[in-house]
This record gives sequence, structure tokens and C-alpha cells, in this order.
Amino acid sequence: MITELSAVMVALKETISLAKTISEAKTDADVKASTFELERKLFNLQSDCFGLGEVIQSQKEQIAHLKAKIAEFENFAREAESYILNQLESGTFVYSKKQIVNETEVSVHLCPNCFTKKIISILQPCGIEKRYFQSYCPHCNNKYLMKKTKPIDPQVVSSLLP
Repeated sequence: MITELSAVMVALKETISLAKTISEAKTDADVKASTFELERKLFNLQSDCFGLGEVIQSQKEQIAHLKAKIAEFENFAREAESYILNQLESGTFVYSKKQIVNETEVSVHLCPNCFTKKIISILQPCGIEKRYFQSYCPHCNNKYLMKKTKPIDPQVVSSLLP
């Protein structure tokens, strides 16, 4: 942008100099030659101004993009500040916080993989694996072992068998 601005300033200076030359010209040929040169310089100046406008527009777009990125980071920081790194019963590390849902306090767990990428993705239950409840991340599909399942009472199992 500085280069384009400098070019515009030089062209303005040359244009002013040509206008002075025209006013001091003594013959019709000198006036015509200087007028032609002045028109050429003004055309170049106009072209430089359009180029400068394009540079300004490009920088405005870049500023808007950067402001959006900053807002995205600030929003993540605001949402993430209440989560703490927590080790579950299975040994898995997740980001967790206590939250009230339907008048009951529950632990909300976030995917650590997504969290490092500045994505808030709440882990969802998906079954049992190796005697642990398992949850998955809806964003990256990673699966995590959570807490141990309760041991099965042999009397309950035997009552279910024929």
C-alpha cells in the first residue's frame, strides 16, 4: 500500500509540474505536447488510484477476516474457561465441568482432541467396552472409556436364564 501511495504522490507532483509547464508554454506546439503529456499522467494517476482502492479493499477484507478469527478465539476462551482437565476412572483425560441439567447436577465432558483444536464437542454415551461405559465425540468420532460398569449380580443373571 505504501508503494501505491508513493506512486500516486509522484504522479501528482509530475502533473502539477506539467500544468506549470503548460501555463508557461509560448507556442501552440508546446501547449499541445504538454497537454498530451498531462492527459497521459492524469490517466496513469487515475489508474494508480484505482489500484490503491483495490489494495484498500483487500486490506479491509483481511481486517474483517482477522477480527472474525479474534472473536472466534475469544468466544472459545470464554466457553472453555470453566472446564478443567480431569482424569476419569478409566484413566482417560477429558475436560469437564459440573452443570445443572433439568435441576440435576451432571458432569459435562468435552473431547480433549477437539478441545486442543479450539472446538467444544460434548462427549455422548455409546455403549460399554471392556467393562467401562464408553462415550464418543460427535465431531471427530474418537471413543473414550469413561467409568466402570457395576458388577453383574450372579443371582440376577441366573434368574434371567431358562
